[in-house]
Amino acid sequence: MAPTTYTDGSPLTLSDLEGYQIHYGTSASSLSQQITVTNTSAVSYLVTGLASGTWYFAVSAYSSSGQSALSSVVSITIT
Repeated sequence: MAPTTYTDGSPLTLSDLEGYQIHYGTSASSLSQQITVTNTSAVSYLVTGLASGTWYFAVSAYSSSGQSALSSVVSITIT
């Protein structure tokens, strides 16, 4: 599910939404890489070119008013 609040707790509505950012990295506490998705109706995105190992991902939503908090972090191990 897409985040529904800004980092200050105020609501992020679909009419405000401009896109999403996928935050990812090899540590759950350091999601240092980002992909911007400008399609606001997107429900999936394929991240390619990842090396073997465990990768962690979270998503935030953004608008001209700011950025949401990160979603829950999930992980996948690529062998």
